[in-house]
Amino acid sequence: MSTKLSPLAWFSSGWKLLGYVLPMALACAGIAGLPVSMAIAGVMCALLCSLLLGGSKKILLTPSPFSALMLMAAIAYYAGVVSERIAVASLLTLFTGGWLLLMSLILPKHCLNWIARPVWHGIGLGMTLTLIVMLFPVVLGVQANNSSWQGMWELLIDWQGWNWPSVVLAGLSFALLVLWRSKTQPKALWVLLLVWILSYIWPFALVGIATPVQQNVQLWPFMNPVHADWPLLFFLSATIALLIYMESCQYLSNQFRRNVGLVGFSNILTAFTGGMVISLGYIADEVLRIKRNTLIAMLLLMALIFCWSWLAYVPLPVLAVIALYVICVQINWCELRLYCWQWSDLLWLCISAILIILFGVCTGLWLVISFALIVMCWYSLRMHAWPVLLPEVQIIAQEAVIILPQILLFANVSTLLNKSYLLINTLDIKKIYLDMSAGCHADVTVFFHLQALARRLHQQEKMLFVCGLNEKTYRILIAKKLDYLSAEQFSTLSAESLLICHKYNNGPVIA
Repeated sequence: MSTKLSPLAWFSSGWKLLGYVLPMALACAGIAGLPVSMAIAGVMCALLCSLLLGGSKKILLTPSPFSALMLMAAIAYYAGVVSERIAVASLLTLFTGGWLLLMSLILPKHCLNWIARPVWHGIGLGMTLTLIVMLFPVVLGVQANNSSWQGMWELLIDWQGWNWPSVVLAGLSFALLVLWRSKTQPKALWVLLLVWILSYIWPFALVGIATPVQQNVQLWPFMNPVHADWPLLFFLSATIALLIYMESCQYLSNQFRRNVGLVGFSNILTAFTGGMVISLGYIADEVLRIKRNTLIAMLLLMALIFCWSWLAYVPLPVLAVIALYVICVQINWCELRLYCWQWSDLLWLCISAILIILFGVCTGLWLVISFALIVMCWYSLRMHAWPVLLPEVQIIAQEAVIILPQILLFANVSTLLNKSYLLINTLDIKKIYLDMSAGCHADVTVFFHLQALARRLHQQEKMLFVCGLNEKTYRILIAKKLDYLSAEQFSTLSAESLLICHKYNNGPVIA
């Protein structure tokens, strides 16, 4: 039987993937006060780079909500005519691409994985709350005097000044996104189509509902005259690049350096063609099968949409709701249960979020990253976890034993477990014993990476046993009920003792 897909199947897959990419791109442009044409140009450049330079393991580049937040924060310094905002956005995109290329060359691989997981969650929480503050005036259909929390409270209590048609439209869009129980169809894209059809029946402009800025695509937009503060532009673009680098660090990709360099090159190309900042959106996996034919179909669909130009009239409240919905969907809510009774991790999360909220996105991000790296270095030296030593692998009776030479904590867990996986990845062994007799610090970062290692081994039909734990850590790990790790897969015995017990008892591995 032939396994080749028909052109109709290609376009169906392309339409599905476009549902992940295009609505978010339009929302990013709309809430940043930029023309929709910049979003379309950015998506076209991202698809071209993914198609031509993505390699065998395809990646999908796309604007992200946090990238749009950085653009909003940056463009806020340049309140002026539309052409000047476009020029500033293009300059930021160009400089961001340059910073990303530089980072891919000089920064150590996975360097930001040294930072504890709660810090990442705190950054995401702080930036999400900031984005909500910026989007609420758009949903309410009013002009915000400022983006402070006090200004937001004044808007909320002044309900008589709301644009109620805008609120109703945003509420209907949100209800449709939430209540439509479908995981196989790009709901956000269908919502955009439905709203566009409604705009002909009930013109939204007649009731004061705002639409995105209308302007044609401009090549070389950064060549337009603009009174730029160059040091500030360099700082803001470096902050956007740091954020994209941070987002890319959260993907477990073996082609990390190449992916960051590709994102940098894509941003430079996007700046020349009049697009906006893009980042690494998705990597091909079992759910998202990003293939060459699918990317070609997406490009053709984008060309049709661009010629049709119906997306330019989608109201801003709908785009704001889509941005909020995409952010909520991307949050791994199941991972938050790991924080139960983890007071120190919760403190890290709250401190990171508060710094982002109090000092703003740009300054707060640098403060959090710098503070987290300093604490990581201090913990590593105090716990003798630096330099990171290589784990050892022993093959005993067709079973693998991985001996960790030093204590496992948030500063080295990613490196140690990744190196352990590479050592046993190609071995034809079904049981792997991870000996933590050197010590293990029970925190959210360790829990997360243990789950990730167990999941990767489970996909290869291998089972991970964690042994050599002390009594306290053993009880905590069992109470967490980690995915792919049952209570029988944890033990306080050493790997050698556990193998002997397993061999002679011929039963389940227990403490």
